[in-house]
Amino acid sequence: MNAKIVKITLPLLLSTVLLWGCQNETQDKAAEAGKTKEAIVTVNGAPITEQQLQTYMLGRQDAQPDVPPDRQAALNELIKLEVIKQQAEKEGIDKRPLVKAELNWQRTNLLVNTLIRERVSDMSFTEKELKNEYKMQVAKLSKREYKARHILTKTREEAEKIIEKLNHGADFVKLSEAQSTAPSAPQGGDLGWFSPTTMVPPFAKAVEKLKEGEYTKEPVKTRFGWHVILLEDTRETQPPAYAKVKDRLKNILTSQALNSYINKLRADANVEIKAGSKTSPQTPAGT
Repeated sequence: MNAKIVKITLPLLLSTVLLWGCQNETQDKAAEAGKTKEAIVTVNGAPITEQQLQTYMLGRQDAQPDVPPDRQAALNELIKLEVIKQQAEKEGIDKRPLVKAELNWQRTNLLVNTLIRERVSDMSFTEKELKNEYKMQVAKLSKREYKARHILTKTREEAEKIIEKLNHGADFVKLSEAQSTAPSAPQGGDLGWFSPTTMVPPFAKAVEKLKEGEYTKEPVKTRFGWHVILLEDTRETQPPAYAKVKDRLKNILTSQALNSYINKLRADANVEIKAGSKTSPQTPAGT
């Protein structure tokens, strides 16, 4: 058993914040459904309550929405789980260091997710805040899209030879089909319309410097290899309408607010790194 499988990473935590509402909906339903904590059955003296059964049934329903709820089947499964758990405790499995560590991670996850979920549910943003964020996001967008082709090679020398052939009138499409290693080779290197932000920086910068009908006179290196790029066309773009991206703007502001909250908790915490440790405390970004 590996405690790493439940280890929390804050970037992942923040990037998936929208999923938590759905993920924890079962807990909310269970809280409403579980009206009593009285035992409905005991297993070797250990109680199983109505609330536990309702929670289990709701989780079962979420996992298998097409299967009709079956109270008796769910109760039988809970009894079996309790029997197995008790046997594991008899054998001391819960005392094993790795098991204890993983149980601790699961507890941490539950506490963190619950706190974050509650923080998110309390958040609200005004139209002014959302529209200000919209203006900021629009300002970051490229105002132009490009239509280009490219030829990808493994070495600079190969790319230079292709440029030499183009200088002598070779057809770009045919060269791409014959010599490019890119997935777009069968289409003559056609990349269609794209925004510079969707391309790796060296490629985007090279495209932005070209005039329509020009190709790069020097190979362009990226992590994929060496490119020869032909710019075919450009067009002005319009930003998406505010109404269409309003939910996305709420997500962005929510993520920013959570980052600020977590960074403040981190900044206010008394963190002591023990002597001899190879790690060093890091101040969160933005604090």
